[in-house]
Amino acid sequence: MRVRILSSDTVRSTIDMPMAIEAMRDAFSALAAGEATVPIRVALETSHGVSLFMPAHLKEQDSAGVKIVSVNEGNAQSGLPVIHAVVVVLDTLTGCPIALMDGTWLTALRTGAVGGLAADLLARRDSTTVALFGAGTQARTQLEAVRCVRDITKVRVVSRSATSAQDLIDELSGVEAVSLEDPDEAVTGADIIIAATSSSTPVFDGALVEPGTHVTGIGSFTTEMREVDATLVERARVIVDQKEAALEEAGDIVGPIRDGLFGEDVIAGEIGDIVLDRIAGRTEAGEITYFKSVGNAVQDIAVAAKVLSVAEAEELGEIFDL
Repeated sequence: MRVRILSSDTVRSTIDMPMAIEAMRDAFSALAAGEATVPIRVALETSHGVSLFMPAHLKEQDSAGVKIVSVNEGNAQSGLPVIHAVVVVLDTLTGCPIALMDGTWLTALRTGAVGGLAADLLARRDSTTVALFGAGTQARTQLEAVRCVRDITKVRVVSRSATSAQDLIDELSGVEAVSLEDPDEAVTGADIIIAATSSSTPVFDGALVEPGTHVTGIGSFTTEMREVDATLVERARVIVDQKEAALEEAGDIVGPIRDGLFGEDVIAGEIGDIVLDRIAGRTEAGEITYFKSVGNAVQDIAVAAKVLSVAEAEELGEIFDL
């Protein structure tokens, strides 16, 4: 069995954000069209974190594999990334693993890319100001992706760590960026709001979100986490990556449903439905839109397939006989 091993640096060299956004467009259209097999991911909780096992098969391109991603918040105290991941790509004919690649950057890239796709489909074309909650890797890729699809000129960063917020600001060019402590100040006048944190409680007041704003919630991934409050969800046109998964894992939506504040019909549809023109994205300029993603394995396999295609063509990585 010959397996191609691809490091993080190699993965980074094979794909950029615009390519990843287009991969998300293809992946979620396949999911919505029933052309992908994606079992609900398995979460294995340990004493220090959680590991998620996420398989998928994209039928049209016949790509299959599984991602294993671990989220251990305590890693930050040891100077390690909070998220570690690997992706195993399978030969669908034989079932043999044909590639093992670092999935940590791939996870950040594809998560950012789906936020970029959502902004492209839902945010007003004249959006220029982003309120960004979080200053980690996920926040960075979310902002990068949004800047690929909208002409962003102002960024307001809100983070529990002023140091991390400033580090992010120092990395940015071509925009007016500031670090703010007051969430209300950050939200006021923002065209796009991005929540990319590990918070278990809402990070801003949904009542203050102005008409015409687009919101992406990307950080919470369990029923006990709520980055976005019920007020925002009630006020917004809600689009999710996959309804079944959102109703299993998105605390921002499941929590208020469980509390009896609204029903499952609060979800207007899936992002793939918009790509396929089954439903509208933004229906009017003054509408608040909210995209909630808990992550889906089609994202990983779609991006991994592109990475592997380039790696094979350019003979990148190391080949090992197992």
